[in-house]
Amino acid sequence: MSIPALVAVYGNSDSGKTELVVDLVEEYGEDGLDVCTIKHSPSDTSIDDRGKDSWRHREGGANLIVFSSKVETDFILPEEMKLEDIVERVDKLGNCDLVIAEGYKDQDVPKVAVGGIEEKNGTIARFAGDRDELREAIDRELELRRIEADLPGLDCGRCGYDTCRGLAESIYSGESQLGDCEVREEKTVELKVDGDEVPLENFPALMLEQGVKGMLKSLKGVEESIDQVSLEING
Repeated sequence: MSIPALVAVYGNSDSGKTELVVDLVEEYGEDGLDVCTIKHSPSDTSIDDRGKDSWRHREGGANLIVFSSKVETDFILPEEMKLEDIVERVDKLGNCDLVIAEGYKDQDVPKVAVGGIEEKNGTIARFAGDRDELREAIDRELELRRIEADLPGLDCGRCGYDTCRGLAESIYSGESQLGDCEVREEKTVELKVDGDEVPLENFPALMLEQGVKGMLKSLKGVEESIDQVSLEING
């Protein structure tokens, strides 16, 4: 999948959030999935100790600090990032199937409540010891993400749903099918490099088509309506 499924685990202090996250990492890892985690802190805490060399790099104005040792490599951005941006970068670094975030109770993402905390919007399950029910909810998110990965992600509404997520949920429930996405059915891009076809998911194919057509329309002698484009680069 191009972007991993994301589930946040939230609860009060000492409610067992971290223990649950660790258990889920182990379980889904045993299932063969690549799992990444994010730990969110609402405080001004930094893992970069004052006075250390990397801290001095930050104080000097470095935009990105990388600490590398024989056992790990740490990337430090001296700024807060949005959760969706973190997930995108984490996937590029770790090739994840599932990201489990600890915290982010107020974020508009699928969430699991632990303990007696007040339930927030987006909560897909409340964990009170029933592991099967929890797994069912997370497995549903994984399957929805797999379906979304085969949709263009444009949220154009042409299928009758406001978002691709809405269509994915309808497909999951059996009420719709992938063919109901008009944009997906219109994909007509074929890319070959040195004679070998390069597989393209729907969204990259659509972006490539629109980008090339947009550039060509600015050239003299090219009609506004473009039905077919052939491009060959030698050398």
